[in-house]
Amino acid sequence: MLDLLRPPLPRDGVRFDAGTPRDQVLLRSHLIGTDVALTRAGGGNFSAKGTLDGEPTLWMSSWGCDGASTTEEDFPALRLATLRELRHVPPLESRTMLDRVAAAAMRPQQKPPGIETLTHAFIPATHVDHCHPDAVIALTCIPDGRKRAAAHFGEEAIWFDYRQFDMGVAQELADRIEAQPGCRFVLLANHGIFTWAETSERCYRNSLEAVRRATHALHAARTPRTRTLGGPAVTAMAPERAADLLTELLPVIRGALRDGDNPIVVRAETGPGALRFASSRRGPRLSQYGPGCPDSLVTVGYRPLALTPQELTPTGVRAAVDRYRARYADLFDRHADPQARRQGPRRDLPRVLLLPGIGEVVSGADATQARICAEHFAQTRSVIEAADAAGGYSSLHEAQGIADEYWPLMRAKPLLHATTGPLGDAVVLVAATGDGTVTAHVAEDLTAAGAHVMVPGTAPERLPGTARTDRLAVLTTPATRPAHLVAEAVHTFGGFDVVVDMTDDDRLIRAAAPVFARQRGRGVVCLAGRGTAGPPAARPSEVGPSDGGGHIEVIAEHDPTLIAERIVATRRHEVPLTAGSKEAAS
Repeated sequence: MLDLLRPPLPRDGVRFDAGTPRDQVLLRSHLIGTDVALTRAGGGNFSAKGTLDGEPTLWMSSWGCDGASTTEEDFPALRLATLRELRHVPPLESRTMLDRVAAAAMRPQQKPPGIETLTHAFIPATHVDHCHPDAVIALTCIPDGRKRAAAHFGEEAIWFDYRQFDMGVAQELADRIEAQPGCRFVLLANHGIFTWAETSERCYRNSLEAVRRATHALHAARTPRTRTLGGPAVTAMAPERAADLLTELLPVIRGALRDGDNPIVVRAETGPGALRFASSRRGPRLSQYGPGCPDSLVTVGYRPLALTPQELTPTGVRAAVDRYRARYADLFDRHADPQARRQGPRRDLPRVLLLPGIGEVVSGADATQARICAEHFAQTRSVIEAADAAGGYSSLHEAQGIADEYWPLMRAKPLLHATTGPLGDAVVLVAATGDGTVTAHVAEDLTAAGAHVMVPGTAPERLPGTARTDRLAVLTTPATRPAHLVAEAVHTFGGFDVVVDMTDDDRLIRAAAPVFARQRGRGVVCLAGRGTAGPPAARPSEVGPSDGGGHIEVIAEHDPTLIAERIVATRRHEVPLTAGSKEAAS
């Protein structure tokens, strides 16, 4: 078991006691938030108690913040006495509870605190943490997890069956902690842990201790009968074959997962863990039982789409996505509550696809969301592997999964909302001959408009500071190798919606045409610096998709400073600007 779970990072030489209580919890949040053995992106919350302006104060991490990158502003100050007035009153409805918590704010214009604020306030310790360690979650997912937890934690831990958080949960946890004075851990089934202590270091070390004990409990439960996930069911593809197949399938997947004009970025995860899981005998089946942690419900969904080897074709992928949508519709019809039904299905498309012999494909509204999706599903993989080796995996039942996925408080996490702009739904490939200076400035304009942008071979230091975001990818392939450049672009963001071609011939357009076809959506090719008509091969009738895919619209623009505006106008179906005319743009 020790080989299946990543151990926490060593943190030698850390000054836990430096500064104010808020300084200490800020540091601790960074230590936990940057350690995937303890939590994943946007998961967990952290607090410290002290005195501000002579008044007892709780500094609580803000709702949905990412512990890895918190700042002082992510720890609003709350009147502790006001919060503790709710300790013994009848539980309030969630919205009312949040209003009462917000009323405890000590400063105007603070960020809203996390929804589990009352648990932090009610626990009588200076420092409190809640995080999502893979080892603890896996222990709570196995058939005899409660019994094994009792053996390895004893009276120092409380087992708490999974429930959607509300004020009653906070009160019950406080009651049980008060009734068990030696307790220093709460094991939240299918969810994570609470730890607390009077010092910041001891609180942090308690989380590490919980991971160590859970790991040893899982190791003791490991049975000799099993290979990891039953061993491989499918042989791994040769790397070159896998890369070629992804070049073909990623645009198909991107097109199949696109919902109207909503933005979509997809990428492949082909590392050893993803490949082993997707190719195993039990991994794909166990993934259908539900997520490793409830946070995954709004990033990954209740379950991924597990493809068969026979479905690794454009036709097979599209049919499998249709099958997933039908299954999700049935799931929603059976379990959605009236409030969810009024909103309608949030998104009935898969966010993760398992590709046997290759790995997995993850998606998101932008590159950040795709990264978070990958990180959250990596946790589900880790939990499933560890639990399967220790006797079996169980997760949230379907009804609970739908309840959490449509829980308004879960869906309101700021980390889960993509940045928008006039090109916020577009992925753009920009290629030019020359030294890259013009490319860099065009990339800056496009990213400023919200687009994801890919540029070839441009040194990062040439790019303006405002363009250096996760929406900008610098490709290693030069524009002089257009077929390879397009393939690298597909592997970066899954495809593209716009190509800005500032090269000297039509090879880039010809290489890009199959990608537009596989996505089956509308594409734009913007020709720059080669005349308003472009070369003959660049005409729409000659570069448009041929397999029932979408339409490619070819436009031309002489002035690089107008390229972004012209693309925006074209995609909005506005009257095109006169090529190269600044007056037409004003």
